[in-house]
Amino acid sequence: MTELSKQAQSRIPAIISLPSQWLKAYEDFVTKNASSVSQIESALRSLTYIIPVHTSTLLLSLYHTYLLRRHFPSPFPPSPRTRYTTFHTARSRLYSNSAILLQTIQYTELLCEMFFKRRGGDKARWRLVVVLEVIKAICRTIMFWITGTKMVVEGVGAERPRIPELTSSSNSEVADREDGPLSSDSEGASIKEARSKEWSMPRTGMKLPVLPTQDGESITDFLSKRVISADDIKAAHLLLRKISSIQGQAAEMMWILRPVVYALAMQRLQGRNRKDWRPWILGLGMEVAARELGKKDLRERVVGGWRGMTGLEKEEMKRRGWALAWWGMRGAFYENVTKSWIQAFTGKLSGKPLLDIVGGIVEDYDYLWDEYYFSTSTM
Repeated sequence: MTELSKQAQSRIPAIISLPSQWLKAYEDFVTKNASSVSQIESALRSLTYIIPVHTSTLLLSLYHTYLLRRHFPSPFPPSPRTRYTTFHTARSRLYSNSAILLQTIQYTELLCEMFFKRRGGDKARWRLVVVLEVIKAICRTIMFWITGTKMVVEGVGAERPRIPELTSSSNSEVADREDGPLSSDSEGASIKEARSKEWSMPRTGMKLPVLPTQDGESITDFLSKRVISADDIKAAHLLLRKISSIQGQAAEMMWILRPVVYALAMQRLQGRNRKDWRPWILGLGMEVAARELGKKDLRERVVGGWRGMTGLEKEEMKRRGWALAWWGMRGAFYENVTKSWIQAFTGKLSGKPLLDIVGGIVEDYDYLWDEYYFSTSTM
């Protein structure tokens, strides 16, 4: 009995260390096969519209990005959005936690809504929707004030590093070098091909080498990528301007609180009259009013108006502008207008080869748009 207990005690540390060993092995696999992992994630995101699988893929992709950023510092300059969010994530623990919580909720909110509707019906579902919208609004408000009342830009600085890999041509060159004397013919052919693409200057006869452009990339695109803009040399915290006026701060807070107000208005209906225009008009009115107030503040505060904005401010304003189009898939507008258009479109495709598959996919998405709030959420 004593020997058995000693054997069991000796095995306990090994059993406890197993999860960490598996996690380490998984991390090694991801870092050694970064390109293949990215391709698998992309295929899963594009091929599947099954909500649990899609949610799991998004969360796993976020974890993979964290691993690759830790092991492979990207040799390429990050985007302004990544620079800005990375700066505040590293500077403030509260900002980092709020951004991570916000992104996690956005990845899982639709799956949670489906679960609560199945377990507790519409009443439980709308309670969950309001709670999640309140939590997201709190996270955005924290991010807004921590950054010094600057425009809320979501993200945790988790931009997937672009790992430079050998191209097929460079791989073949490496293989030719390893072959020894047999590679002389291939090396000679590659040198001749490179020299044939050189450009000779008409007066001096000096030869200029070919620019290392990618396939199908023009010289203008190649050079424009290497032009340094004003945003590239700015400090990360200066990529967005501080909103100092009461009008501008009110516009940003109105934009943050809009989903909460719209969710509360929809909760009051709870499916009784889905064609009621009041919640839709209230939500759209708040978002448009916030956008117009922000534009007015921008014209008064920034020299040159839109042209005087930083690249990140323009990007965020464009993103919010495109998000307005989703109001065509929400509430009363969807019930009274869009839904009949989609049904007519899928009806025309039914019974036709191949097109019938497209119609079936659209019908599946139409079910999500019709039944679930978060399927058309943009915040």
